[in-house]
Amino acid sequence: MDISIIGANGSTGKHIANRILLERILLPTDRLQLVGRNKGSSGQALYGFRQDLKDAFAERCPIIDIAFHPEEVVADIIIMAAGSTIQAHNAPDSPPPSRDELALYNQQIAIPYAEALAKYSHGHEVVIVVTNPVELIVEIFSQHYNRHRVVGMGAYQDSLRFRREVARSINVSREAVHAMVLGEHGDGIVPVWSGVTIQGFSDNETRRAIRTVRSSIRSTDFPANLSLMRNEVIKIAQKNGMAEAFQLFDTFPPDIRTMVGPFLTLFSGTKTDIATANATVDLIKSMLSGKDTVIAAQVSLNKEFLDVKAPIGAPVIISPKGWDAIYPVSLSDGENHLFLESARSIQEKMHTWKV
Repeated sequence: MDISIIGANGSTGKHIANRILLERILLPTDRLQLVGRNKGSSGQALYGFRQDLKDAFAERCPIIDIAFHPEEVVADIIIMAAGSTIQAHNAPDSPPPSRDELALYNQQIAIPYAEALAKYSHGHEVVIVVTNPVELIVEIFSQHYNRHRVVGMGAYQDSLRFRREVARSINVSREAVHAMVLGEHGDGIVPVWSGVTIQGFSDNETRRAIRTVRSSIRSTDFPANLSLMRNEVIKIAQKNGMAEAFQLFDTFPPDIRTMVGPFLTLFSGTKTDIATANATVDLIKSMLSGKDTVIAAQVSLNKEFLDVKAPIGAPVIISPKGWDAIYPVSLSDGENHLFLESARSIQEKMHTWKV
């Protein structure tokens, strides 16, 4: 098997490559392709990075090659991680960072790779999108390639965070919590409280536990609560520093922490590259597990779920071929409303970006 990382010289790309080798996903006879731009800093740095990986993993290291042009990308799994990222941000007088700000820049990076894939691919490649806004990049690749072979990892990572925060609030392991976050990888996330299950808990025990930890009884109150608490923690960070801000963050409900956590990390001056890389490799392992697995991920829907036609985080069944089908999930009325609002917002953004 071959894996290609577009944007391998970026911080996230480097962490993904390192994690792939740590997890031994590739055999010594397999190939890892590091993709960068010949005119950029990666034109020199990727050669040194390749040598560093060889030194670190020695005889366990797969074949590593380097590519600088979209038409040279050849692999079974293509990880799209190139582009500008939300920068570490702690300037008190400037607005908080937004994934939307990246759209116009990153789509110009993604389009040549999508066009090359359409022209030169064998048709069996699977594209995993890491680059933000993930919905936009998923849609660009889906317009040029088989949309069932394009998967965005935003909702998958959000779901891992949600499971962890719920588990933390009720004092169980994350493995015991099964939960999903759908919708946009951003402010339009939809925590699916109605689908939360906890291993070892009865239905009544689960309902009682959820009532004590969620931010509000009604899902439709979530966006307002998120905005209120995020603004509150920003003010504390600006006035009293990050230590006190994270102390306040720890008191927030788990659905709020799911969204505010990575934001506060960026606001502190740190990136979320390690968490993103780990989630990406975890998604690859789930995809290669040899069995159909249900996850939340960004895919380009064509009315398969709630009649939505948009790139959005949805419940899908994945396999080594990509996403095979939508997994039937029953949402509460409030969750259904939030999902449709998230889809509407994404559709408006796609129109603005002329995708």
